[in-house]
Order: sequence, then structure tokens, then C-alpha cells
Amino acid sequence: MTRETTVPHMTIQPTILRVMLGDESKIKGIAQATVVADVEGVKNKLEVLEERLRAIEGAGSYGFGDAADLCLVPDVVIPPKFKVPEFEKYKGSTCPKSHVIVYCRKMAIHAQDEKLLIHFFQDSLEGMALNWYMHLEPTHIHSWKDLVDAFLK
Repeated sequence: MTRETTVPHMTIQPTILRVMLGDESKIKGIAQATVVADVEGVKNKLEVLEERLRAIEGAGSYGFGDAADLCLVPDVVIPPKFKVPEFEKYKGSTCPKSHVIVYCRKMAIHAQDEKLLIHFFQDSLEGMALNWYMHLEPTHIHSWKDLVDAFLK
């Protein structure tokens, strides 16, 4: 009966384990060479997989790059102690114009700060409406009016 040694995430046959641990005296000739070749083959496959994973994930950025590049308004300044009002979330099934009016009324104290209005508009959306906002191109939204016009289309 062959006993196996379990290592987290893999099972190693005793023969291979002896080679890995340096006890090569019990393995002779071809069997020894085969086991070493198998270990090298596994190492090579692992290196290839690691390289592919790094290529997929990007250089530590997961394909997103700089966080500022993800913002619709990257240079927005949030006032100290600012608290986002509670909004009834717009899902796309009610009147979008009414939603904008309610949003502006709740953000009235910050109505002169277009960047803040644009930035926190996402907090009043959910579902498909939020997905729409997340896919807006920063180059197309330069003002609150641009955002409202796009939203009402």
C-alpha cells in the first residue's frame, strides 16, 4: 500500500517526495530521471501559468491604472464633514426629470459646485442607471448640464 503526503493544495506521491526532499537513494536510474523531469515539467508549467496570470491582471493595477482615471470628475473637492444625503435610488422605471429635480433639491446647499453634483449623482442611481453612469466617458461630461442632458436622453 502506497502512502501519500498531503501538502496544502496538492498531493505528492512518496517517490516524488523523496526526490524533492533529497532522499534519492531509494530511486534508481530511469525512475529517478523520470521523476526529476516530471518535477521540472511541473515547474515550467507553473511559470507559464504565472506569466499568463500577470499578463491578464496587468502590472498590479488589474487593468484600471490610476484611481483618478476612474473618476468622472477626477479633481472634485469634497468639503470637510460632507455627508451624502439619502436618495431614493433611480432604477430607470420612473420619470428621470423628477429624479433630477429631487436630487438637486437634496443637494441644494451644494448647487453651485457642479463637480460635486456630478460626482455624487452616482449615489442616487442603481441597477441599469448606475451602470449607465459608470460607463460615461469623462471627455463627454464637462458640466452638470452635460450630465443632465445625457441622463434625460
